[in-house]
Amino acid sequence: MKMRAYKTEINPTKSQIELIHKTFGCTRYIYNQFVFENLENLASNKDFVSAFDFSKRINNDPNTPIWLKEVSSKAIKQALIYADRAFKDYFSKRRGKPKFKKKGSNESFYLTGTIKVERHRIFVPKLKWLRLKEFGYIPKNISSVTISMKNGRYYISCLCKDKIDERIPLSNYNMGIDFGLKDQFITEDRIIPSINKSVRIRKLEQRLKREQRSLSRKYEANMIDKVYYKTGSKKGQLKSYEWLKPLSKCKNIQKQKLKVARIYEKLTRIRTEYNRKALRSLVLERKPSSITIEDLAVRNMMKNRHLSKAISKAQWYQSRLYLENLCKKLGIELRLADRFYPSSKICSDCGFKYTDLKLSERFWICSNCGSEHVRDRNAATNLGQCKQYTVLTAV
Repeated sequence: MKMRAYKTEINPTKSQIELIHKTFGCTRYIYNQFVFENLENLASNKDFVSAFDFSKRINNDPNTPIWLKEVSSKAIKQALIYADRAFKDYFSKRRGKPKFKKKGSNESFYLTGTIKVERHRIFVPKLKWLRLKEFGYIPKNISSVTISMKNGRYYISCLCKDKIDERIPLSNYNMGIDFGLKDQFITEDRIIPSINKSVRIRKLEQRLKREQRSLSRKYEANMIDKVYYKTGSKKGQLKSYEWLKPLSKCKNIQKQKLKVARIYEKLTRIRTEYNRKALRSLVLERKPSSITIEDLAVRNMMKNRHLSKAISKAQWYQSRLYLENLCKKLGIELRLADRFYPSSKICSDCGFKYTDLKLSERFWICSNCGSEHVRDRNAATNLGQCKQYTVLTAV
């Protein structure tokens, strides 16, 4: 039995929004208290306090704030479990030292119990019936839910038991997928163009620039006692300033920041959805037994200031994660080619290696057999034939 999550936007009432924010605050408070106490214990060489012991103590402590009991106890306990897990990851050197949660960041809480779903609404403990903005596709066998907020919008993620086996009959074809910038995905016989040159994305980016300029003007209007550099390379740039009013009290600035954040979120979602649909169509069209992709050093490539913006828009890492999950569902072997495998420089017809190939050369002719190659298509063909790889998802 597999578990599958369904995430959708909800439309809570004012009283439900108030309770959601109370729960955010309580879970954040209890998480930070647990982290604070255990960090102090580590500094003074005292014993680590587990989530179970901490929960038992706050339940029996008469000085525990009363408002903690106004929200779901399941959400409080789960926050402690997450904090406990963060410390265990730190002790096993899988992650760094746990950090405190900040107010206003992307917040969420977990709930279990009696959860019912109808076509247009869902029943959750404490919050009761919540209206859904998308209807009719959440199954009824829900084990738990996570309620989150991002950029002023509220979401519910339902974890359901799933019996569906999505494995499909596969061919003996080994497919190579090359990730690009101008063209998003390239295979031996198909090219998926990038969405970043589309009219829709360009209009949204122009709108984003306008909103960012508006936000910048609002910041400048709130500055006083400005001091500028008079000499040197920074001449004319702002050196120091004071705020006329605290930013938390500037409602117009907060509204404008929310506008900018929502446009960023919309752009990200459009790109993600496009990439996922493109990858799924490529895989389901050919039904390959294995897929080989490049091992791209994205972190190093981001250091190139001329390409970093285009690389971040391409979402290569997110595409790779989605492809891994898709291959697991369909029973396809996903291979990661060796990082130093020269897929673009090898002739896919005779195997000759053109060592002097430059990044600016998009077409080249093999000096050994005379074959003409489109750089990216040739790379995709070579990836399909690659023998130096690591298996990411075994069948």
